[in-house]
Parts: sequence; structure tokens; C-alpha cells
Amino acid sequence: MKRFVKTTVYLFLGLVCLGVIPTANASWAEVGDDVLKEAQEIEKLEKEYFNVRLNNDLKGAYKFQHPKYKKEISVEEFLYFEGRLVSGYRNGLMGHISGGMLPPINHIKKNYNKKDALGFPRKHYYKWFYNPFLIVKDYDLEKISISKDGKYAMVKIKLKGTERINPALVRENISFDMTRAHVDYWEKVDGKWVITVLADTSSISGAMTSMYFIPNNNDAWEKKEYIHIDSDSLLAKPDADRHALK
Repeated sequence: MKRFVKTTVYLFLGLVCLGVIPTANASWAEVGDDVLKEAQEIEKLEKEYFNVRLNNDLKGAYKFQHPKYKKEISVEEFLYFEGRLVSGYRNGLMGHISGGMLPPINHIKKNYNKKDALGFPRKHYYKWFYNPFLIVKDYDLEKISISKDGKYAMVKIKLKGTERINPALVRENISFDMTRAHVDYWEKVDGKWVITVLADTSSISGAMTSMYFIPNNNDAWEKKEYIHIDSDSLLAKPDADRHALK
């Protein structure tokens, strides 16, 4: 009798599993396809955003910024500081540069075009790093993470280029290949993906800093639940079972 009861229980559980698993897979596959298509769109935007920065097209980079950021930071300010500027910068750590006060807004808007040491006009250069001896040339996409509510995304890339040791220190021209981890943060606003946070992972006096384009709390990003899509997945047709990383 006991053996019969056990057999019945096992058969019942087996039937439940058989009934549930296909339904779960079908549901996940449907959601996974949507997420993968969204990731492919973000990958395309990330490539465009990277290229405008690589080509020092600061006006092009400004177009990718969050609407709230654009309300606080004008394109002239963005050009003046060569693309590395946080909202509310006058009230934060950037309130002083090299011990001096920041110039007034009117001065920035009239003098946003850059000049060289001799006073001749020069092109703008996007500042990937504060260290001028780090030159970015390309990147590898590692992972795209999209929040389960579909509103936020993190794109993890590996910047590739060269690093040169300051010749004033070594009296020689010494350079070598470099890679640096980098994350671009995106938010979907009115159906459009825009850049929302600049994470600065450069080392300043041995400390790591994070700068935000708009007022934001990094804890909010870390606490969200994400679906992670690896770089290989973006080359394939949607298939949640094979390509969505858990």
C-alpha cells in the first residue's frame, strides 16, 4: 500500500512538472525575445555613442544625454568642459579647478571654443580620462544588462587603446597597450534610450570616484533586477534559453 501511495505521488509530481515546465519555457522565451531585441537596439546605440566620443564629436555626444541633464547643462558648458561634466557641478567637487573658481556661465557660453597655448583655435577632445596619456582607440562589448521593468540598462564594455608614461618622469617615450573597464548607463525616457549616468572609475589620489550626470543614487542601480545578455547572444536570432544569462 505504501509503495502504491509513493508511486502515485511520484507520478503526480511528474505530471505537474511536465505541465509546468513547458509553460514556463514558453513564457520566458516570449519575454526573452523582447529583451534580446531591446539589447540589440542598445548595442547599436552604444556603438554610435562610442563613435561620436571617439571622433571628438561633442555635439553628437550631447544629443545622447538625458533630458533632465540638458535642462541643467547647456551644450556650451558641455563643450567647454569637453564632455566630462556632472549636473550641479558648481555646487560639488568641481566648484574649484586647480584652486581657482569656475568662470561664470556668461563667460563659458561666449568662450566655449577651445584654444591652444598660443591662443589659436583648436578642436574639442572628448575626455575619456583625466590622464591625458591614456588614448582610447576601440572597445569590446562584454555584457548588456536590462532591468526587468525595461526602463534601465547597463552596458559593460572594455576600452582598448594605449597608455604612455609621462615623458617628463622617465625622459623616454614609453607606451604600451591598455584596457580599462567602463560602464555606460542608459534610461528609457518617452520610448527613447538616453544616457543617464557617467560613472568615472579613474583613480584620483588613490580613491575611486563616481560622477553622476543627473541626481541619482547608485544603490538604486545595484538593487534592480536585471536580465544579462552576453555579446555572443547579440549576433544570434532571439532564443532566450540559449542566450539570456541568469
